[in-house]
Amino acid sequence: MRRFERRNFALLVLDGATFAFAISLLSEATILPAFVQALSGSAVLVGLVGATFAIGHYLPQLIGAHLVHGKPRRKPALLAIVIAERVGILAIALVAQMVGVAPPTVVLVLFFVAFCGYAITTGLIGPVYGDYLAKALPRSRGWYYGISQLIGGGLGFVAALIGESLLREYAFPLGNQLCFWLCFALSFLSIFFIGSLHDEDYPELEPRQRLRDTLREIPGLIRGDRPYARFLIARSFLAFSTLGVGFIVVYGLQHGLRPSDAAILAAVYILAQAFGGFGLSLLGNYAGWKIVVVIGGALLILGMGGALFATGLVGYALVYAALGAANAVTIIGDPNMSIEFSPASRTSLYLGTTSTLLAPFFVLGPLLGGWFALYTGYLPVFAVAATLAIVGFVLAIGVHEPRKRVVGDVVGQPGVMP
Repeated sequence: MRRFERRNFALLVLDGATFAFAISLLSEATILPAFVQALSGSAVLVGLVGATFAIGHYLPQLIGAHLVHGKPRRKPALLAIVIAERVGILAIALVAQMVGVAPPTVVLVLFFVAFCGYAITTGLIGPVYGDYLAKALPRSRGWYYGISQLIGGGLGFVAALIGESLLREYAFPLGNQLCFWLCFALSFLSIFFIGSLHDEDYPELEPRQRLRDTLREIPGLIRGDRPYARFLIARSFLAFSTLGVGFIVVYGLQHGLRPSDAAILAAVYILAQAFGGFGLSLLGNYAGWKIVVVIGGALLILGMGGALFATGLVGYALVYAALGAANAVTIIGDPNMSIEFSPASRTSLYLGTTSTLLAPFFVLGPLLGGWFALYTGYLPVFAVAATLAIVGFVLAIGVHEPRKRVVGDVVGQPGVMP
């Protein structure tokens, strides 16, 4: 695979950048919560947006890991899931066309069904994509994450500004409909980049087994790898601390922000994720990924704590800047820590385990936050989130750096150093 590393690197960067450009118009942190708020006016349903994405994105990852476990190649499964993901985006765009034609309740139900289908594909692809990256880019994985975040974020920023213009110029629901269709058109392009990737048969395969046997391995895997277990505990608190993210834009809209400001905040979020992801990816590539996770905890403290005091568009932009950079840590830190904790032949299993075990915290957080907000308002939700982030930050400091662990007579895992 090293003979094709430059070619695969270029194609993966193009795919990541193009998809980031598209998906900024379908942001589950800003544009979609505002869309559901306009349809329903319900804080619980707004919280359900984040919960639905978390369920789909995290719970199926062990199934995604099982799809390639024991198979010599990753690309066939990767391409099939990418195509299914674009079908999910198409379904969301089609449902949005029903606003004003069908009753709002019907539109909301169909929206969540379509959104759930899309979210599930983002979950299935996680360990497959990560496993392919670990094999295809053994020396340049950090650079890949950094450059794709930077380019994709820059393009995503432009796309978010386009989204802001559409939402400002066209009354609901036309502005949202145009955003969703543009997202689908742009995301469709990246299918061709994935189809052009080079793959080789992987020489070290574990015997393929049934899904239930794979699931039974998880408790023993965690008990037998205590440094990895400590990482999961720290990340659980940090994942739970994101329970208030989807409500910040809603609270802001109730206190002076305009509907089109949601797209501006999406642009800030994407841009912060881009530059933060670039810098932190290079830091992780050469200094190890633990420091990246610790910084992510600090950013969550700043973001959720700042939401308690934010006023005006500038104040909320600073909050979303911190949260965007923190989200970059989730994107780059979780998979790379999992890859470096895992033996080379079990990469997909570790990737799937990390995401699936964090899923309940990402799922329950927004639901509990929405329910809590009904009785207390949004500010106490932000305070709880900031407290959870502080706990996660402290625990993350105590996580072991996987590059310094001793496996037999080898320090670190094979192939993890740049």
